[in-house]
Amino acid sequence: LRQSKKLKALSTTIEKPVSIDMPEVSPSDGKLETRNINGYENQCYEQGEFVYGKIENNNNQAIPLKQVIVSVDRITDHLSRLEGKEEESKILHEFFHSEPVQAAIEAIAVHRTSEKTKNDGSSIIANGTTTHNTTTSTEPNIHVVSLFKREDGYLGATVRNQDDRIVIGRVVKGGVVEKTGLLKEGDELLEMNGIDLRGKNVTEVCELLRTISGEVRFVVSSSVSQEKTTSSSSKVTHMRALFDYDPEDDIYVPCKELALKFQRGDILHVLSTDDENWWQAYREGDDTTQSLAGLIPSSSFHQQSVLCPPNTTFCIADLLTYEEVVLHLARTDRKRPLVLCGPEGVGCLELRQQLLESDRDRLAGPVPYTTRPQRDGEIDGIHYHFITKQRFLEDSKAGKFVEYGEYEKNLYGTAAVDIVNVIKRSKTCVLTLKAESLIAVRTPEIMPFILFVAPPSLQTLRRQKECAGQFNVKDEELKSILSQGKSIEQKFGHLFDCIIVNTDFNRSLEEMKSILKRLETEPQWVPIEWTT
Repeated sequence: LRQSKKLKALSTTIEKPVSIDMPEVSPSDGKLETRNINGYENQCYEQGEFVYGKIENNNNQAIPLKQVIVSVDRITDHLSRLEGKEEESKILHEFFHSEPVQAAIEAIAVHRTSEKTKNDGSSIIANGTTTHNTTTSTEPNIHVVSLFKREDGYLGATVRNQDDRIVIGRVVKGGVVEKTGLLKEGDELLEMNGIDLRGKNVTEVCELLRTISGEVRFVVSSSVSQEKTTSSSSKVTHMRALFDYDPEDDIYVPCKELALKFQRGDILHVLSTDDENWWQAYREGDDTTQSLAGLIPSSSFHQQSVLCPPNTTFCIADLLTYEEVVLHLARTDRKRPLVLCGPEGVGCLELRQQLLESDRDRLAGPVPYTTRPQRDGEIDGIHYHFITKQRFLEDSKAGKFVEYGEYEKNLYGTAAVDIVNVIKRSKTCVLTLKAESLIAVRTPEIMPFILFVAPPSLQTLRRQKECAGQFNVKDEELKSILSQGKSIEQKFGHLFDCIIVNTDFNRSLEEMKSILKRLETEPQWVPIEWTT
């Protein structure tokens, strides 16, 4: 190699400069000129350096989408015809011809143009033919933002009027605006596709946006201080809704199209709480890749709207908002109790008894306390805890019972310690409680799964009573069961984990067995206080 003439051709001379004629485009007149290169004799190397330098100097220039597509088509044609890589060619072609990718390419091109403009000390105004110097930091930065809008989609931002200006009021998570990061809250929109927006109201701007699809070009004015602001933490908070919300019934919602409708018990994944009045969230089960985050009222705002006129009448349940929750999978040796709740006469006791008899090895009930005399065949501590009335009253004052009452002049009660004892035996505790007693068992030590058994229709309820041998039940009694069920659900519905309608006894029993299986095998949402 040392004797090779090719190697000698690559040698360098350090002692004196060597003049080499190299073609270079002059920025002034576009003509070719020569330059002196110190040391190198290899013209191939110099030409490569020249090409690389030219590419490096132009790496921030905007590349039109059409030019990118032409280049991609040339590459895919080469892959398929010359290299026989049909599958790779198809994947590449489909990727670059998809609408989201093309929109991203256009957005990047506009972003690079604006970046280059900033470096040159000028900003684009209107259609880019006029520039203003922005050397002082107090002047707004004016630039062009190009976004792609689908015909039936949203850009993912709301606008508001500030004096006679149109300003970005909120950037919605999951939208084009949030993903590109080209628009910020507080940015003023000067023009849209050549239409002057100054002096227009929000309704007029929204109507214009509804009629536009494809590329949307905004002339935007944003202050330097606004650009430096950073968004708050992106931590997702999981909430269980404790009330029903329909944006169609809300006169305060800033944008009904973006508001999220939900029902009590729904799990909401809250992405942003930056706005003190309106949070951004997804509902459990929603496709977060295809939809925008929805607006939901914050806790404080919902309570204010309930307390303010015209809502002159309300109950405590109306003031409930959200409960922070986490996913929890019960341990094999610590199963969650199943608590049945419903109006008297709906069939909770019968369902509980049948469920316990179906699997005595895995299911058990707490041993109740009573003041009645012990009967033949009953074993203390197995059938009941037989205690005196004096001790019963003392235990009730001490808060030992989660629920107690009087029946035929005898006192009966269920103690929390007996529920925990069933849990410690690695069994699922099954019990029935009145709605007023549910708060007493919602503790980290018990962690109940509360199932509300709702009554069916009046006709179905009458048929169930007749099948049980009760033929003389009056309509008033049946209507009372329905009324109680509605009242319980309204006042205590925020405590329920699941609701079943007891239209058929056997079907309800199978649903309860399915719930027990899910409790053992699937994680469930529980209040965050239960796991900390």
